Amino acid sequence: MAGSLPQEVVTHILRFLNVSDRKEAALVCKTWYEASLDPILQKDVMLHFNGDTQYVPLSSISHRRLSHLTLSQLDNSMNTKHVLLRSCKQLSDSLRSLSFKSCNITESTFVEILSSCINLTSIDLTNCNSIFLSGRLLERNTDLQLLRDTLKNVKELNLSSIRQLSDVTFNRIVTICHNVEKIWLVGSHIVFSSDHYIPRAKSKLVSSAVLTFENFIDFVSLQASTLTTIDLSRNQINDYALETLANVPNLHLQELRLVACKEIEDKGIVALSHKQKSLKILDIRDCHGVADPGIGAIAANLTQLQSLALNRCRNVTAHSIRKLSYLSQLQTIEMSDLYQVTSFGIEAGLCANASMPLTHVNLSCCSLITDGLLEKLCSIHPYIVHLDLGSCTSLTNQSIFEITKNLKNIQFLRLAWCKKITDLGVLGFELNIDEQKPLEEGCNKNYESTTIFRKPTLKEEKMKVRKMKEEIIEKELLRYKLCNLSKLRDLDLSVCLGLTDIGLVQVLKFQELRYLNLDMIPITDTTVLALSAANPSLEHLVLSKCASITDDAVEAIARRLPRLNNLNLSSCDNLTDKSIRFLQMYSKRLRTLDVSFCRNISPEAIDDLERSCKSIQSVNRRLTGGKTY
Repeated sequence: MAGSLPQEVVTHILRFLNVSDRKEAALVCKTWYEASLDPILQKDVMLHFNGDTQYVPLSSISHRRLSHLTLSQLDNSMNTKHVLLRSCKQLSDSLRSLSFKSCNITESTFVEILSSCINLTSIDLTNCNSIFLSGRLLERNTDLQLLRDTLKNVKELNLSSIRQLSDVTFNRIVTICHNVEKIWLVGSHIVFSSDHYIPRAKSKLVSSAVLTFENFIDFVSLQASTLTTIDLSRNQINDYALETLANVPNLHLQELRLVACKEIEDKGIVALSHKQKSLKILDIRDCHGVADPGIGAIAANLTQLQSLALNRCRNVTAHSIRKLSYLSQLQTIEMSDLYQVTSFGIEAGLCANASMPLTHVNLSCCSLITDGLLEKLCSIHPYIVHLDLGSCTSLTNQSIFEITKNLKNIQFLRLAWCKKITDLGVLGFELNIDEQKPLEEGCNKNYESTTIFRKPTLKEEKMKVRKMKEEIIEKELLRYKLCNLSKLRDLDLSVCLGLTDIGLVQVLKFQELRYLNLDMIPITDTTVLALSAANPSLEHLVLSKCASITDDAVEAIARRLPRLNNLNLSSCDNLTDKSIRFLQMYSKRLRTLDVSFCRNISPEAIDDLERSCKSIQSVNRRLTGGKTY
């Protein structure tokens, strides 16, 4: 019946599924598999070659119009070169992004591969130190001209974590990618004071040893009209350098990331906010020198901002956070580990402006926030899809009630270390329940009534019982259980010690759930059996330190969760070699397994699993089998 549908109809249906569901549907029959290979459905699929190239299914991908190819940790052997060249030539027409993450390839191979990819829009050279080591990359003018014509459509360039990057090699790379709009230089050891490398009299001389900030600014000046994104995270950029960047003529950035740039302080942020008012995304996580003046300048000047990350900027207080209400277009806010920020500050900043289109909120480790903030936040911003409240230790069941009542579209929910949450919360019971009113009929202390008590008839008694049943059913349907969040895909309940089998068995029922973390929760096999039956889409499951689960739980996981690819069972001492055999027999897609500190699982059983299961990529086996070394 499934194979009788026209391929075009099946392709149209598959467009409404996510990648994981699409992969499952492709296994139904040959017609559905061929429909899943339609170019429209391949735009968000990435082909990943990792390490060993002895077996690469070139024949199976030759007819697929893949757009994204990632080559990870490949060596410079002849076999690797042959495989890479064949792959890129077969995919050259459709290939849009190409990544060489940590690849150890030669300069000539690099040039030959890129010359065959005529439609690339994105190149990622993260940690590719080998091709920059000699300094001879693209030193021939013929190579420069060839790749300049070939890579004219490249808009994104990632040069992160390259220790050997110099002015000379950087200039050559940006010469062949002359239309670049987005550039990443995360941890690329940019030198911000070049006096030690270049004499003052020759300040315009490019260095063949290091990448200088002056050279980077020259590049930014040339590309100012087209450049929209810069990432200088984990570099030693200071306020003066940031101000210099912000003052480049005709530069109108939309995205700037400065993660862990610890020398940046308020002065640089204030200068940036005055000059780059077109910014939509700003990430200053781990910039410990940024305090209230910098955040206040951001709120006052960057009115087009849609995403702001302030994680671990620990000098920030509620005084500046309350000014975030000026950012009327803000969609994403990350404020984890802001220990001085209170509920009142966040409420004034995020809840005062009801028109703010907030969808992603991260408040993890903000230990001063309370249930009152969650009540306001959830009622004013009901379209939140991502909420992280990890380690907000003051939150209680009332917060769970507000989340389940208002956030119907939420997809990501993290409540790790919220120890005050109990079964009553996830089951939807409010704390402040009004006391039951006395029955209308029957014996009571109503002295004002002059009516003589009359024994109820059988008909009246039946009607009363029926009415009570209807009220109970109505209250049950209106109860805001955790399982009512039907769109949930990621759920983290780790170390919520108030949860038990009683509540979790009834609420862990999500058709779309991909990730579930129950680390350190005192559950038994009962919960595991229930969740394995009611959550068929689970791909990542964490049950570490759930000491009461046994081999029966692992058998249920292996049999009922066919999509599972990551399983953490560390410190589960009741598990034995039987669990490993169940995984060996039924978990055909398992890629990562953690059984560390499982005393009753033998190393021999794990060895047998690794030999027989082709999908396994990593097994964490520390101190298995009762070893103490």
